[in-house]
Amino acid sequence: MRYRVLAGSLLCAAIVAPPTVSAVRDVLESRATFFEHEESHAKRQALSAQLEALRTAGIRAARPPYGEGYDRGADILSYDLSFRLDPAVRQLEGTAVLRVSAVATGTRSLTLDFSDAYTLLEVKVRGAAVTASRTTNLVTVPFDPPLSSEERATISISYRGVPPTGGSLTFWTHARGYAATSLSEPFGARTLFPCVDDPADRAMVTVHATVPAGYVAASAGLVTETPGENGERTFTWKLPQSIPTYLVSLNVAPYVTLEDTFTSSSGITMPITSYFLPQSRDLNVARHAGFRQHLSVLSDLFGDYPYLDTKYGIVESHFSGGMEHPSMTSIGSMLLLDPNRNLTNLLVHELGHQWWGDQVTMRTWDDIFLNEGFATYSEVLYQERVTGEPAGARLTRAYDDGLYNGALGRSVVASATNPFQYSGAIYNKGGFSLHMLRKVVGDEAFFRTLRLYSERHRNGSASRKDLRAAFEEISGLDLKQHFDQWIETPFRVVLRATYRASASLDSLSVTVTQTQTHAIVHPVAAASDRNHYVTPLRVLVRFGDGSQREVVLDLTERTQTFAVPLPERKPVAGITLDPGGDLLKVVEFTAAE
Repeated sequence: MRYRVLAGSLLCAAIVAPPTVSAVRDVLESRATFFEHEESHAKRQALSAQLEALRTAGIRAARPPYGEGYDRGADILSYDLSFRLDPAVRQLEGTAVLRVSAVATGTRSLTLDFSDAYTLLEVKVRGAAVTASRTTNLVTVPFDPPLSSEERATISISYRGVPPTGGSLTFWTHARGYAATSLSEPFGARTLFPCVDDPADRAMVTVHATVPAGYVAASAGLVTETPGENGERTFTWKLPQSIPTYLVSLNVAPYVTLEDTFTSSSGITMPITSYFLPQSRDLNVARHAGFRQHLSVLSDLFGDYPYLDTKYGIVESHFSGGMEHPSMTSIGSMLLLDPNRNLTNLLVHELGHQWWGDQVTMRTWDDIFLNEGFATYSEVLYQERVTGEPAGARLTRAYDDGLYNGALGRSVVASATNPFQYSGAIYNKGGFSLHMLRKVVGDEAFFRTLRLYSERHRNGSASRKDLRAAFEEISGLDLKQHFDQWIETPFRVVLRATYRASASLDSLSVTVTQTQTHAIVHPVAAASDRNHYVTPLRVLVRFGDGSQREVVLDLTERTQTFAVPLPERKPVAGITLDPGGDLLKVVEFTAAE
């Protein structure tokens, strides 16, 4: 049986008796009321409202996965969106100009997702009026004559109406007046503008917002401003990179700003601009000042911030969490108004999304952990770098309830029609799965693979298969079992261990048994598949004089006995499985034979 001794592992420490089974159970049960991430709570609430609205309308939540344009006949190249709204009046006027490219010769129409809440005022193709047809929350625009393969066309759709309850745009009041802010993830973009509402379909986006005097409109990218009549102003926001429709944002309020700058390691200087309600601005000076460090640490870990050519900042919004709109994260007003609330993890989480979710987007909603697990692990990596707390220790302490079928009990692969249903799995188990992958491939290969993955899929979409392929390419390892057991499979490994020192004290026999009742899920069968977990397991051997040795056992069987040499030839006081908290597990007991 294989084992490894960690360099520099002979340490001095006080002898600590292992906890009893009943004590461990008491601790785990007390942690069952597990802290839920601010973002996941807010997104689940928003999703519940969206799903209810869609059910009421009698339509499915999501369309099936597809390549860009192939199931509709044309690909969206760009959206030029013009909105007119007064936050004091619950109504929206809009015009969406779409530049499209036909996928095949003979494309006769394009069907777009669009809420029935709005009245169509005018539909044009190449500047000529056409008659569009409507079915439930869809609008179909005809092409006459049909488009040839790769032929371009411009569609213009003007509309007016009251945004539906539970949709993207929320009108709300605050201490000094009115505001209107958006949150479209996952299925809400269709309630703001006509679009292909699918995460795999990316396009260039420009947002124009005409607002009354005293209001400011904020969105992604860089802004220009044009004055109008009666104090109106039109704000035009343009992002140079393509994004999926759920990341399009619209925020209108009497915002004031905080300004700062960030200089990248390559010497590029970028503005940091945040938009706050007047009553919130001074409460968030320190938080805003912290963005430079957040950007510096994550850029060092992941590569250059993806939107160095525009900006970063936050904008005050209506919901009680965060949303990773590109270059301008939305953060809930109730959080920003509380100066005593530590928002560091939330703010770093949203910044992490700029790489993982915005620059590279999951291709289908069942892979939402590629967004949320990555952003959660970004928090952990940030704290590891800034505070020195090892990532495994922090994950175990702050992100895991320790329960076999607790908050992290579901598969990391989500429901495509309800992706935030089990947020503990996609956020926390998703983050834990990345940490365990890091421990398998090593730090150098892990961070080099992240850069390969982000470069390969930059401004595009990816799947868990793409992630695995990148890690296998860099590490040279077959990672099918790892991805199957931690991504595809619910629950976690459950361990028991016994140990016995030899009479001469020159070796230690350690037997580890996996006692979980579930089998590993293997969506695609292979000869190397195992129904139990295959994983490195760190074991701390504690000696009677207080010194310690850490070894790594390579678990490959359900029950394994390892012979660990003890050159110290000292009495063994006990062993601890996974002392660094690097493994998602339940330890039932460790005991001397």
